[in-house]
This record gives sequence, C-alpha cells and structure tokens, in this order.
Amino acid sequence: MEPNAIDKHYNMKEFINVQKDYAQTKAEDSANLMVRHLQLLSVTIDLSTFDPHVSVVAEFFVSLHRLLSAVEPGSLLAWCSVNVLCVACKNAAARTALIHTYQFLPLLSRLLGNQLTMEKKLRLLTLMQELTCGIKISWQIPHLPHLMSTLTRWITGGDDDDIATLSLAVLVNLCYKNLPAVYTLSRCVDIKKFLRTCLLLQGVRIEVHVCKLSIILDYMSGTIPEGVILKLVEVTFRSLTEAFKARDSILLRHIVEFFLDVWDQRRHGDVLNDFSTYDEEFEKILMELENTALKGKGDVLADNEPQCVSSVLEFIHFVIELREPKIEQLNARLVNIALKWLQVELVSSDALAILRTLAINVTVETCAVLNPFLTTLPLFLLHLVNVEGEILDEGNKRLTSLMELLGALMQIENTRAQVVGVLKEEIFFKIFSPLLETTTPRIRDSNANAYSLKATILYIKAIALIYELKKYEETWKVFFSDLMQHKQIHMVLAQALCFGNKPTKLLTMRLMADDYFPKEAVSEIMCDIQPVMDDGPNEKSNSTRHMMENLCFPAMSVTQIKRLDEIIDIIKEAYEKNDLANISISDVMELYEYKLATLSHAERAAIASVEAASFRCTHLQHKSAQLTTELSKVHQLLLRAQQRHEESSKTISTTLAQNTELQDLLGREKINFSNILSQKEKIIDDQAHQIDSTNSRLKDVENEKLILNQHHTALQEKLRQKITKYRQLLESKEKELSKREGTINAQQTQILQLDTLVKRGEVKLDKKRREFDEVLAELQNCKSILGTITQLTSPHYACKDEE
Repeated sequence: MEPNAIDKHYNMKEFINVQKDYAQTKAEDSANLMVRHLQLLSVTIDLSTFDPHVSVVAEFFVSLHRLLSAVEPGSLLAWCSVNVLCVACKNAAARTALIHTYQFLPLLSRLLGNQLTMEKKLRLLTLMQELTCGIKISWQIPHLPHLMSTLTRWITGGDDDDIATLSLAVLVNLCYKNLPAVYTLSRCVDIKKFLRTCLLLQGVRIEVHVCKLSIILDYMSGTIPEGVILKLVEVTFRSLTEAFKARDSILLRHIVEFFLDVWDQRRHGDVLNDFSTYDEEFEKILMELENTALKGKGDVLADNEPQCVSSVLEFIHFVIELREPKIEQLNARLVNIALKWLQVELVSSDALAILRTLAINVTVETCAVLNPFLTTLPLFLLHLVNVEGEILDEGNKRLTSLMELLGALMQIENTRAQVVGVLKEEIFFKIFSPLLETTTPRIRDSNANAYSLKATILYIKAIALIYELKKYEETWKVFFSDLMQHKQIHMVLAQALCFGNKPTKLLTMRLMADDYFPKEAVSEIMCDIQPVMDDGPNEKSNSTRHMMENLCFPAMSVTQIKRLDEIIDIIKEAYEKNDLANISISDVMELYEYKLATLSHAERAAIASVEAASFRCTHLQHKSAQLTTELSKVHQLLLRAQQRHEESSKTISTTLAQNTELQDLLGREKINFSNILSQKEKIIDDQAHQIDSTNSRLKDVENEKLILNQHHTALQEKLRQKITKYRQLLESKEKELSKREGTINAQQTQILQLDTLVKRGEVKLDKKRREFDEVLAELQNCKSILGTITQLTSPHYACKDEE
C-alpha cells in the first residue's frame, strides 16, 4: 500500500485498536481517544477514505457498529459516530455497504426520540434518509414499530416543516418495495387517514414524498393510475428545479433514483408525452445548469455541489432517451454543459453518458455538434493517463462511460478516424493496471475490487473498444493478442459471461467470434466458478429450512394444559351428542383466551427469535464483508501466482528444450574434439621427436655459444679500451671546439659591428649619392645655362672677329 493510503486510514486503525480496549475495560481514556479519532474522521475531505472494499474500512465499520451497540443513545460517542456516518454516506460505495451490509438503522433508531434538539433531529433524520434509500426489509424487524411511530408522530405533529419532510422521506424509503414495513405502518396508524393528512402538507420538497407514498400504497393494489404517474412527473420536474437551486444533493439524488426506479419497474410509455409542459420544464432545468456552469469564481468544485449536477445530468440523460424536447440548439447546449463538467470526477460519467446518447442519435449531417468534444478529447485522455492514485468506483464509472462514448464515436464514419488517431495504449494501461499490475510484491487494498461488477463491466467495454480499433489499425492487433494472454483477463471474461448483465454478456459473446479469444481458458475458469453459482441457492434454502425447523415456541404450563384438555373434552362430548347449544359460553371464551395467550406467547417468542436472528444476520454480514475483501485480495494474488506459474512453466519448457539442444550439441562437439585430440596427439609425438633432435642440436649450439662468449668478452675488452681512448680524444676535441666557438662568437660580434658600419656606410653612401645627384643636376643645369650663354655670346664674338 502506498504511503498516502496508510496515512488516510491512520485514524481508522487507531480507532479499531482503541475500541477493542474499550470493549474490555470501558475506560474513560479509551472513550476520549475514540471521540478524538471520530472527530478527525468526521472532517475528512478525501471521501476515498471510506471505500468499503479496503479491509481496514470494513473492520472500521464493524467496530463502529459494535460501539453503537454498546454505548448509551445520548452519549458523545454515539453522536460522534453519527457525524462519521454522515460523512461516509457521501461516498456512494460506502453508502451502499452501510445500507445493505452493516445494518446501522436499528442502532440509529435507538437514538430517535422527542428529547432530541432540533439540530440533532435534523442531523439524525438526514443520515437515516441516506441509510434507508433502497433498503431491503424481508420481515417485520423489532425496531420498526418504534421508528415508524416516531416518524408518523413528527409528520402529523406539524411542529417543523424540515422535520416533517425528512421524516416522511425516511418513511417512504422504508416502505418502498418492503411489504413488511407497510404492514408495520398499518399497525401503527390508519393508513388512509395518515395519507389524507399528508396530502394536506404543502411545499415542493414534501409534495414529492407524498407522491411517492401514494405510488407505494398503490403498488399494494397492483395497479398505479396513469394520473398518479403524471402527477409524479410534474412534481419531479418542479421539485428537481427547486432542490437544485437549494443545492440539496440528498433530495436530488432520492428524487432521481425513485423516478428512474418507478420507470424501470413499469414502462409508462405515453405518460411523458402527455406532460404538456415538458419542454418548458426541461428548459428551466437546462437554464439552471447553464447558469451554474457560467457564474461563480470559476472553480466549479467550490461554487457548486458536484453531486447536484450529477443527479440532474443523470435525470436529463434518462428523459431525453424517452422523449427528446423540442428546444432550439438542444444538442449544442447539452454538449457545452457536458464539456464544462467533464473534468469533475463526480459529474464526468453522467456528462460522458449524455455525449454518448447524442453520438448515437446524430446523423452524418449533424455530427458536427460533437466537434468541441473531439477537440478537447486528446487533452482529456492525457489528463486521465496522468492522474495519479487509485481507480475508485467513481473512476470505474467514469472510464466505463468514456469507453461507451468512444465506442459510439467509432460507429460514426466522420469521427472514426479522429478517435483512432487520438487513442494510445497508455489509456488502456491505466485501465488494466489494477488488474494486471505485477510490479509490487504486495497487492494493494485499493485493488481489492478489481473483480467487482463495475470493474468487470469497465474491462469488457475496454476490450470491446480495442476489438473495434484493431479492425482499422494493425498495431492494435498485437496489443489485443497480448492482452488475451493474461490469466486475469480470462477471469474477467468468465465472470462477465456468468455474472454480468444482459448487455455485458452480449458484448462478451460478440468478442468470442475473434480468433484471439481464449475460449479454452475461459471455459476452464467458468467450470471452476460454476459450483459457486450452483451452491448459492442450495445453501440459502438449507439455512432457511434449518431455521424453520429450529423455530419453536414456549409451551403452556401443566395446569393450563390440563384445564384446556378438560374444556376440549367437554366440547367433543357435546359435539358427539349434537348438544353444542348447551355448551357454556364461558367455556368457549376461556378456550379463546387460552388461544390468544398461546398466540401472544408465540408472538413474543417469534419477535425475540427474529431479533436474535437479525443480530446474528448482521454479525454474519459483517464477517462476510470482511472476508470478501480478504477473498478478493487472495483471489487476485492467486491469479497473479497462476500467471507467474504459467510464465515460469513456459520458461522452464523453453529452458529444457534449450538444454536438450545444448546436450546434442555437446555430444557432437565431444566427437569432433575426440577426433581433433587424436590428431593433436600425433602432432605432439612428432613434435616430441623434433624436440629431442632440437635438444641435441641445442647442446652443440650452447658449446659454440660459450666459445663465442669468450671471444665476445675479449672483443668487449678491446672495445672498452678504444672507447676510453676515443672519449679522451673527444674531450680534447670538445675543449678545442669550445675555444673555437669562443673565437667564432668574437668574430661574429665583430662581423655584427662591421655589418653595422657597412649599413652606416651604405646610408652615408646613399646620402652622398643623393647629394651627388643633386650636384650633378646642378652641374647639368649650370652646363645648360653655360651652353645657352655660350650660344648667345658666340654670334657676338663672331661678329667682332669679322670686324
């Protein structure tokens, strides 16, 4: 079990231990500790804490029942227990277990009385309303007369409308489908007068219970007038709207459950068509849902009660299947409402159911109304895959509705491709993980309900969807064939065929046509569970017969028997003489009184016997609930062990086959290596001869080696001498070299100096050349000037010469 699961059941475990100590010691410290743990449990937020399939929770309810049986009705422990039961009833699975298994109603009836304050009356009646919804009463239980007398007194007293409404609700739940309760009521009050009194009560909330009571009493006569059903429809619509406005989740759930149950009992086909204001009333409910989804702070869990929306959506889903309202853009509005509540787990299953009904009824032209859902489908699937924690009953219901919706979308050609493209194997891993998980060595308590009816329906729906997917994509064939190999899946298929409802069995039988369906494995498991199906009724009839045989009444005293015999003898004698007219009336009355006394004794004995039998039955139901949780875990462990055993057997068979192949290979290799060994031995003999000849040659070589070593030593000595001489010569040469290097360095320095002088001379030379060029240029200039002058002066002189 995961750590968080251990933490959330801590107070329950502590309470169980303390209650055992309190049962023995009655210590005040133990009582204070139980009060503390009960107070902590009464304020818990995580409703999964009360899931009844967990063994700790089952044991906690048994301990709580023992405590309420032992404490005083008005004690603090008793009312702390009431608070815890009120919180536990918010969990649907826990509420069902408290009603049918743990039988808290007789203990709560002890708390009922006029001495209670108004707040305690309301709290207790609210709890009893929850614990009587769908209750089965097979005989006149001893606590019923007191309970019904108190309820009828509060109903007719008229002190408080809320008390009267809740009392009538409890009374209606007790009488619905329970003839012993109706007989008990008839002994407590005049039913016709009581019904007339109830019909005078006013108010939408109480009218629906009065209508229920009328229908229950009409059931006794065998027929229900259509007018009463029509009145029920009218009252249901009005009270549903008012209860939703008041956010009364309990009243809403009871209204819807009763309406659906009455319709399932007898299909009142045309009644809904005769309801003239059907469209207007439906529009009111629709508008309330739309306003609820749009207003508030944006957090639907904080602003509204999800249980209320869930009940209303369940009612809407039911009535639109019977008669579709004539409302503009109905489908689009329903899709928008469903999408707004899709992420809320308590409402999600009903929202998905509405979408499935719309998907079934849409045509190719109108299927566009589902596009908003198809757009959000990938994110919704991703959210489901990433949600961590246990898959509880509400989660099973949600996933089942999703599988049904996706199956309906697969039947529509326009949406099939989108569904096939968005679905991945991860969502199915999430669904089958409680069933196939083998990573943890211990099985978690949270997976103990992996074989419950709701879980079985979910698995069958998921398998059917995979069966449809593999028709359009090859990868799903491999996934489907791998899934069909698991022993746990075989058990689910067998349970669906044996214990499933009609649609589940039909769906499973359609899967049988597939080649991958494990027919032999499923048939074997069905043969294993067949004795359980056959033994159930026999055991019940045997136990009933045994109880009837042992049901006896106390006899009369000896004096009474003698006096009765005397009177009977007198009457017989008079009868034989045909003289009955002379029989004393007092003797007949005395006989009649003895008869009444005998019946009174028999009735008291029967009541005591029934009370003891009821107590024993409750105790056995508690044991059965505890053993059921343990049996589920052991059953799951057994299947996993069988799966592991089959895998191990396959592994062993594979290993043995490989071992046989290796033995054959080893034999062949031995023969090959024997041949190779003989060849190698021959080679070794040849090599041995060669080694001997080589050894003789080696001795000769060693002698030669000694001689050569001596010669080598002499040569090494000469070499060392020469090396010494050359080293000395080398040292002298190195000294001479160092001197020469010094000289070279000096010469290089001088060369550098000369290079510097040369460079300076070159610079001076360049300078002189430039000066020379300049002087030369001036000379040339002078020459040209002189030549010019000469040219100019030469004619003058020539003239003079001529003169």
